[in-house]
Amino acid sequence: MLRAAPLLGWLAVGLGVAGLAWGVAGGPSTAAGAPADDGLTPEGRQVIHPKSPEETEALAKTSPLELLRLSLQWYEQRVTGYVCDFVKQEEIGGKLQKVETMRMKFREKPFSLRLEFVTPSKGQDVTYVQDKFDHKIVVHPVGLVALLFPTVKLSPTSDTALKHSRRPVTAGGLGNMLRFIIPQCEAAQAKGDLKLEYLGLRQENGRPAYVFKRTLPQGKGYPCHILTIYIDQQFLLPVRSDAFNWDGTLLSQYRYLNLVPNPGLTDDDFNPDKRF
Repeated sequence: MLRAAPLLGWLAVGLGVAGLAWGVAGGPSTAAGAPADDGLTPEGRQVIHPKSPEETEALAKTSPLELLRLSLQWYEQRVTGYVCDFVKQEEIGGKLQKVETMRMKFREKPFSLRLEFVTPSKGQDVTYVQDKFDHKIVVHPVGLVALLFPTVKLSPTSDTALKHSRRPVTAGGLGNMLRFIIPQCEAAQAKGDLKLEYLGLRQENGRPAYVFKRTLPQGKGYPCHILTIYIDQQFLLPVRSDAFNWDGTLLSQYRYLNLVPNPGLTDDDFNPDKRF
């Protein structure tokens, strides 16, 4: 059995969603990181939301949950895939892990995700495509592990895969972040427990974003005390979430930086035998 699990700390695509889809300011410079309003494909320009910022902010102020629902609806209507720089930091086993930075390619149908690590484990490559590769994640490790195991296949829900991530790779992506957060808010609202407020417009990686803060009570089975969610103003898509424990410490942070929607990804982009 693979004994290099400590070196496979790459499976970081869960959604503390509020997740998602976020760890340190800035982010790596990559080919995928052109300014989000520059160099878009025609399909990518269709993701620019038609509502005026004034209309959208009015909704954010009066009905934050409805704005999150609108974001998910817009995503499901317009987004087929994207590329970005994914940054995450999570608490696992009671210990806050180091920040991890990856280049990401994501496609909705079939569900496909590819990561190339920037830090740590620079160059490590991870690929998952629904119903392919024997339903497993394909990993190309780096360093000493690569000499013994140039290719590793893991079940998304295996102990090894989940040892270094709060959620499986199959729960990754912007859409899943909202599909995770919204039902939690709705359930809390039905019990009278939800406090969801609009904090205003802030800059996230040099782009304006609508920021929301969710607060839930302790002792009722909720996943975290406070969650902040950033929705990109132009695309109306979630680009960051920060979750905090009951004692105020960071539980998870996920950031999708330099997001480029609908770049025209093909099967070759998710072929683990080809370079990222």
